[in-house]
Amino acid sequence: MNPLWRFNVLGHLLNIPMTIIGLLLFSLVYRATDWRWSDGCIECIGGDRIWGRPGAQTLGGAICYADERQRSRVDLRVHERVHVVQGMCGSVLYSLTYGLAFLWFYLSDPKMGWKVAYYQIPFEVQAYRIGDKAKGWGA
Repeated sequence: MNPLWRFNVLGHLLNIPMTIIGLLLFSLVYRATDWRWSDGCIECIGGDRIWGRPGAQTLGGAICYADERQRSRVDLRVHERVHVVQGMCGSVLYSLTYGLAFLWFYLSDPKMGWKVAYYQIPFEVQAYRIGDKAKGWGA
């Protein structure tokens, strides 16, 4: 057995608070459907109710996709799983740091808009870099 399994279990335990918040948000606000367990994550479809209209949103170990087409994109699945691992490493501090980074970039130049701030967040830079490498893996 891989000796790193302990870190995986610890990471999922640290991720529980944000996973619960994600499950509540996705089920009550996004009215998500088609729930499933996949690759250590809880996935669902949230339709067009996802804030900001992204392809997907991750909170803790829960991922809500806009539609089945988005869920089938390998690069997006990898991108969202990077956020799951980031959450496993930082727990609630990850979410707090993510939010503060977004505010920092947005408030530093609000004329540029929230999308520019979003793409400057270091967590997103890392997730896009890893997700983009997965584009050639197929569906």
